[in-house]
Amino acid sequence: LPVDPLFTNTSYKDRQMQLPLLLVLALLGLVTAKPKAVDEHECEVCKAVISAIDATLSDADRKDVVTIEERMQKYCDTAKGKEKTMCYYMGVGDKEMGTAGGVKREISGSLGRGINSKRLCTRLKSKDAQMCELRFDKKVDVKNVDLKKLRVKELRKICDDEGIDTKSLVEKDEYIKKIRQHYKLPDEL
Repeated sequence: LPVDPLFTNTSYKDRQMQLPLLLVLALLGLVTAKPKAVDEHECEVCKAVISAIDATLSDADRKDVVTIEERMQKYCDTAKGKEKTMCYYMGVGDKEMGTAGGVKREISGSLGRGINSKRLCTRLKSKDAQMCELRFDKKVDVKNVDLKKLRVKELRKICDDEGIDTKSLVEKDEYIKKIRQHYKLPDEL
């Protein structure tokens, strides 16, 4: 039998006293252990895309995985930005982008069985971690932020999100002026 170093050179009575102490310490360790912090942004794009696709499905659609995959394709054809990237990861691409292989059949089968987006994305995370690493960009509140403190890249992103034409813009001040015009904000002196 292997010898436990905690119980070597001790009498029977000493070992009986040590056992409850060890149990109390073990239980105390379990009680004080903090649960893993839940990141509210984890899998946010995955959840949003799958929820949007799920919302378009009727009970009759859920009976056929091919129909579900057609709905997935229809959604992904109109998707932009991070949603489009998520479609690429899922394996529902287009002629321009193609696909990353993906898990299209698994998603369509799960949606057919009525599995919700949170549970499905958690399951997909084990197969392809990059699906859950995809996050939405932070939105900038244009009316309450000092545009002069933003980088040109951030100003360009605001313009792209709002559909503001940026082809003739070069300088930071030009971007700021266009954004102010679009939102009908007063020019600062």
